[in-house]
Amino acid sequence: MTTHWSVVSDFALEQTAPDRAEAALTRLCRDYWPPLYRFVRRYGYNRDDAQDLTQGFFAYLIEKRAYADPDRSKGRFRTFLLTLLKRYLGAAKDHKCRQKRGGGNAALCLESGKLNALDRACEDALLTRAPLDEERLFERNWATALVSRAMDALNDEYATERKARVFAELQPFLTGGVGLPTHEAAAGHLGVSVETLRSHLFRLRARYRALLRAEVLRTVPREKDIDDELRYLCRVLIATA
Repeated sequence: MTTHWSVVSDFALEQTAPDRAEAALTRLCRDYWPPLYRFVRRYGYNRDDAQDLTQGFFAYLIEKRAYADPDRSKGRFRTFLLTLLKRYLGAAKDHKCRQKRGGGNAALCLESGKLNALDRACEDALLTRAPLDEERLFERNWATALVSRAMDALNDEYATERKARVFAELQPFLTGGVGLPTHEAAAGHLGVSVETLRSHLFRLRARYRALLRAEVLRTVPREKDIDDELRYLCRVLIATA
């Protein structure tokens, strides 16, 4: 299993294995762009400035080798990353300067549709939620992004036409909430028996749990920490629902 700590280690290979270092940056950006970007937006920056700062932060990780110091046997990866982000934002504010779009580095950003969805979520949060302290805010964004990655991976596995119908019908049972359909109604939409639907749902939930565990495992220093981290993730999501 590739963890985020091992991905960060690959940054050091920029001179000897540039392709591997670039792949590491791309992977870390994909995984952590959403929570980092939302944190910067809630810090008070508009969309364009937040994009610049988020992109610049990844360049800062590489150029300043800001990843080189911590003891990776302790603490959570998100805590390490948030500490570096706040340090970077403080420097950008104090010196009134930053690299646009990461300077001369290749731009690493989300596709426009996902970025627009993040912006809508940021605006909704500003309008409807009481202010959160920095750590709670980032943890909520981290938890949301982690769950979304697991759900996206599950969606990709159900990409064929027949499986896509099953996934679309059963996804609400994974995410929960009010107004869920009954098993009988969902079975009717799929044209299967209730017993068959429940079998589909059992397998879907099991696979979702496996994918979520895999995502969490990549963020902790030791495999034995995964269950504690999963419980913590649930508490974060429940507390900010």
